[in-house]
Amino acid sequence: MEKPTIQPFLTVANYHLLEQQMNKIIRTLATTKDKDVILAVHGIIENEITAKLALSAEEAELIEQLFEVTNRAQGDEYIERLKPYVIPFKAVTASTLKSLFKKEKKLKLPKLEEMDFQEICYLAWDDPGTHRKYVLLEQDEKFKSIKGTFSNDTIRGICAICNRHSDVGLFTTSVKGQIVGTFTNYSNYICADSQTCNRHVTDIEKTREFFERITQ
Repeated sequence: MEKPTIQPFLTVANYHLLEQQMNKIIRTLATTKDKDVILAVHGIIENEITAKLALSAEEAELIEQLFEVTNRAQGDEYIERLKPYVIPFKAVTASTLKSLFKKEKKLKLPKLEEMDFQEICYLAWDDPGTHRKYVLLEQDEKFKSIKGTFSNDTIRGICAICNRHSDVGLFTTSVKGQIVGTFTNYSNYICADSQTCNRHVTDIEKTREFFERITQ
């Protein structure tokens, strides 16, 4: 893996956006030899990247290498070369998680040592024994945490976090109401597999909107 000559500038969501655009290029090249079609697809991809990423000249030069990809092997190699430029999810420890979910006396912790923090936009894990799901998002250099129950009954639908069609289940959270002793339940369909969901996130603002809706 290359050592970056410029500072990391891609969010994890940006990284996944570029990966998805790379896949579009490879699919296009696999289905057509029409140069006009290929150029049109390149133009659409360039517009989408430009709309979401504000790049310096040096950063733009790196991203433009995406359009030199012609096959899967080159695409995988290019995406791997981008990795050093990704700003990882904020480092989190077991003690931090315990403090964020301090009311959970028997909190089941995720295997943090097995996680690639350059691959996740948010952290989520399950406790199958209690059907609980715990979710963590970084915002304004702080962590926002939510917990709820996750239904084992999954269906095909649109995930409220990544906004992609996937295997989803009902995630229900309970938030304190304005009147003492009252609570409001929020139920949303989200991806059953949080790792897959993370790979789908290309716009972190939409993910943050999900958190805002259920933590009001």
